[in-house]
Amino acid sequence: MKKFKKFSLLLISSLLFGGSLLLSSCSEDDNKTDEFQGEDAFALSLAYQGTDGNFTYYTVKFEDVMSGSLSAFGKGIDQLGYFTYNQIGDKIYSIGGMGTNSLIGLENDANGDLYETGGISSFDNSLNDVVETEDGKLLGVEISSTSDVVVLHTLDAASLTVNATSTTAVSNLTSASGPSFSGMVQSGNYVYLSYYISDPATYATNHTDVAQVAVFSYPELEFVKIIEDTRTGPIGGFGTHSGLIKDESGNVYALSHSNPANGFSQFTKEAAILRINSGATEFDPDYFFAFDEVAEGKTTAHLLYLGNGKVLAEMNMKARADQSTWSDSPLKPAILDLNVQTIDYIDEVPEHSGLGRKLASTALHDGNYVYMCIPEDVSLYVYRINLQDYTAVKGAEVEANFVAGFFKL
Repeated sequence: MKKFKKFSLLLISSLLFGGSLLLSSCSEDDNKTDEFQGEDAFALSLAYQGTDGNFTYYTVKFEDVMSGSLSAFGKGIDQLGYFTYNQIGDKIYSIGGMGTNSLIGLENDANGDLYETGGISSFDNSLNDVVETEDGKLLGVEISSTSDVVVLHTLDAASLTVNATSTTAVSNLTSASGPSFSGMVQSGNYVYLSYYISDPATYATNHTDVAQVAVFSYPELEFVKIIEDTRTGPIGGFGTHSGLIKDESGNVYALSHSNPANGFSQFTKEAAILRINSGATEFDPDYFFAFDEVAEGKTTAHLLYLGNGKVLAEMNMKARADQSTWSDSPLKPAILDLNVQTIDYIDEVPEHSGLGRKLASTALHDGNYVYMCIPEDVSLYVYRINLQDYTAVKGAEVEANFVAGFFKL
């Protein structure tokens, strides 16, 4: 068997990202954690690169992720291509890209084995993201630089069938070419969709002077308006999908960073978090979480809402002027408090490279803990963060190029 040992950042070589991934050497390991059958299991979507350069993803269940080594060798459900993963309820949803426009569900069968529950492959473009609505449906979105419309779908979560579809002209969002998706939430009577402007040919971001969010009615999915705020720049960035998050009260928080490390060719405004109060269709003029003040100029492109106003963030430890383009690094996890606007770093987790992917998929929030896979030296390890005292411990070694999803079923 091949044991993958070296890890380097997956950015832009397979999805605009640049960076080579590992070759591997053969070895035997008697300390491997077996695939788990049953409920209350961890599930990891592990990515491996073949000699042809293509990636295969294996979603595998494990009972223990804090000891031994985790591998997909001979296990799991495999998917060839480029996939992103979301867990909603007791299902994992895989979204296919790079020539595959599918949405596939993964869940436990009666014996506790993972299986594919069917899917949809009729989308004109690959879905950018799928989120859960407050009435138990799925909400999917298509935004493509080759299309002049934004398409929203409501989907039945159990059957993975389309309930309703709405199209909106891109010209309602911007007169510029190349709107890029960065986040979506549904709250009350509205769907909020964030985006930034990236040139489809060069990926240059020449429009960085205003934050913009498109508002649609829910459940009708009809375009309502664009809300803007000139205190900061565009919302979200490339690949991370965390431009918007929502709290328990329905308030929506919008992250603006304009990081060179996450798809921006320039920045012209202060990095900050804005708020849209529950039921509102304007930014709250009295709320401004300024990173220059709280984080000494450090910024983040990654947010995972934890509850009670607390957010896990992967902070970029370099000032924006010093960040390497498309690097998504160097990162360090921290806990942000949206209410009192403070930041606490997790000291035991080393600085590391990221994947430019959605933190809500690659980090697992499970009770008082968050689990993440962190590249360290030439390996990849699980770290468990204690949300009560903001400490962390190192767990199992992960034998994969990278982890595309970390879940609990």
